[in-house]
Amino acid sequence: MEPSVPPAPLMDDLVEEILLRVPPDDPALLMRAALACKRWCRLVSGPGFRRRFCERYRTPPLLGVIHSYIVPKVARFVPTSSFRHSVPYLGVARNSRALDCRYGRVLLREDPVFCGPKTPEHFRIWDPVAGKNRFLPPVQRFGAKSFNAAVLCAVAGCDHLDCYHGPFLVVFVGVANQGVFASVYSSEADAWSKPTWASYTRSLSTHVRGAHVGNSVYFVRNCTQRIHIQGLPRFGTASHIKRVLRYDLGSRKLTVIDTPPMSDERVVLMTAKGGGLGCITSSESRLYLWSREAGSDGSIGWVQSRVIELNALIPDSVDMTALGESQIDVVSFADGSGIIYTGTYCHGSFTYDIKSGRVRKVEGVCGRYQIVPYMSFYTPDLLKELAKEDLIHGVEGLLNTVAQTN
Repeated sequence: MEPSVPPAPLMDDLVEEILLRVPPDDPALLMRAALACKRWCRLVSGPGFRRRFCERYRTPPLLGVIHSYIVPKVARFVPTSSFRHSVPYLGVARNSRALDCRYGRVLLREDPVFCGPKTPEHFRIWDPVAGKNRFLPPVQRFGAKSFNAAVLCAVAGCDHLDCYHGPFLVVFVGVANQGVFASVYSSEADAWSKPTWASYTRSLSTHVRGAHVGNSVYFVRNCTQRIHIQGLPRFGTASHIKRVLRYDLGSRKLTVIDTPPMSDERVVLMTAKGGGLGCITSSESRLYLWSREAGSDGSIGWVQSRVIELNALIPDSVDMTALGESQIDVVSFADGSGIIYTGTYCHGSFTYDIKSGRVRKVEGVCGRYQIVPYMSFYTPDLLKELAKEDLIHGVEGLLNTVAQTN
């Protein structure tokens, strides 16, 4: 009996079409495909496949969150997908705190050993997936009592599908005794701009990420309003209200706008459905979605677009009686994905997809502060491993990544 002829291997174009249909929020499947054989590895690891993969899905998935801890002072990548590090320390940034994340770039603020009035600020851009860092030159903080910063893509008209390696900007705003200032870092010039000043002196919220909408960057600004008690002129109670600080990247001007009428301590900025500025506020057991729109008289104001019941966000497996309505709150919003991130102190964190209504619990993360969503496409980059003379030893460590996802 003649031996059977083995089937012909699948054509590269057909294999690629199959692998392009792997869900982007399950990157372990692509890693398994890359480890199947050298030919598949070259396909999946190539820049052409990554570009087509990004173009197919357009919206990057939520791979994890960056959780900044006070003790010890570290920023840690906590996966919400099947992605895992084969080397655990790559997902940890020591002596740092995450302020912002866009298009795969995480903006970290370096924690100084000694912080005086003239101590400059140090930032770096971190890739928690690859474990790579880019340290920025120090920037003068002018004795700022509060500050915030945001990282942006610097390419005009970019589709942001795969712009991680392109030029970027970092907008740094701070409040000092003489007013509020803003300075912009350009990766192309590798330098900070001269600061722009305005006369506002209220503090900035360091727990709320900035929002990039159009050609402006927005940050939450705190205000303390003293309410006097009748008959006690020297005493009163403080009422904390919010404002939004706007920095125009073109004119380099700083202005202040009001927040929605129902805003309280928790105000999260976002990009609204129509592409303008939006925000999320919370009250009791509800989330309120707002957008700034033009009225019939031409004036710009806040319009409430949606109300979400917080009770509906929590799976039935969580005891709401033990949770307590006052303990769950909005934490952040992942721009471009429509994902709201909510947190509790003791019962974990949850993500809510505005479009699909899907709720997912984020394991291993509690708290309502110091949490930044990390959204990015992931495709294996194993071409360097293939170039090594001993491929087996190069892949052994990568197999641990796959084993951790099983």
